[in-house]
Amino acid sequence: MIEQLLVNERAGILELILNRPEKYNAISDAMWHALREAVFMFGARRDLRVLLIRANGKYFSAGSDINPKTIPEFSGSTLDGRQWFRNKWHTLFDEFEAIEKPIVVAHQGPCMGAALEMSLSCDFRLAATSARYGLPEIEIGGLPGSGGISRLTRLAGPHWARWLIMAGEQATADEALSMGIVHAVYPDDSFESRTQTFCERLAKRPYEVLGLAKLSIELATDLDRAQARNVERISGSILFTGDEQKGLIQAFLERQAAKRQTRE
Repeated sequence: MIEQLLVNERAGILELILNRPEKYNAISDAMWHALREAVFMFGARRDLRVLLIRANGKYFSAGSDINPKTIPEFSGSTLDGRQWFRNKWHTLFDEFEAIEKPIVVAHQGPCMGAALEMSLSCDFRLAATSARYGLPEIEIGGLPGSGGISRLTRLAGPHWARWLIMAGEQATADEALSMGIVHAVYPDDSFESRTQTFCERLAKRPYEVLGLAKLSIELATDLDRAQARNVERISGSILFTGDEQKGLIQAFLERQAAKRQTRE
């Protein structure tokens, strides 16, 4: 990996740390390639149960690093532009959703532009009280092109999508919580420890159950009520016949028997 992305492993948790605080953790090409490599490695390794993405410094990330060297030239071709989005950001963020393991992102400060788009593709978004959110692409004549419109509208609805995208307004951590963009807001002074505790609990959840839960929730979101029920039945039957659930049920029954003996 590179200095711009620090990588730690412990107790089944892979931790990726954006480490470019002097540039507000703006995502450079080098950082993007390192993220992509780490995410695919996480998906391939059975021993890694949870991916946590966080950052050093006062910013989570200002978004994509925009400078003369990184702005692509498409010579007026809209097709080239669409291919660029698909081949770069779309591929990575879609992989976040496809991996059948939980991905957690922790915002200790402002999370803007492409960084918010990346976060919207994660399973869990945790915010410190100092976090704030925005999609400022309109200021440079653009729109979010890699999930900032589609995923945000799906999560928060068109009402708040218009607020952030069209009006270019920003949201505080508490506002983002009320919009449904983040799952929880923690005080700054306990944010790191509470994030770690959350990830540790998640890493102890049954492996097969988490994978099927992620798939089932994603499918049920876009299906009608009857078909969503079929997804539940399929997932439940897969787990019920598997060794993981059999072992967990047996352990539960043994604990219950031990409690009865203690009472007697």
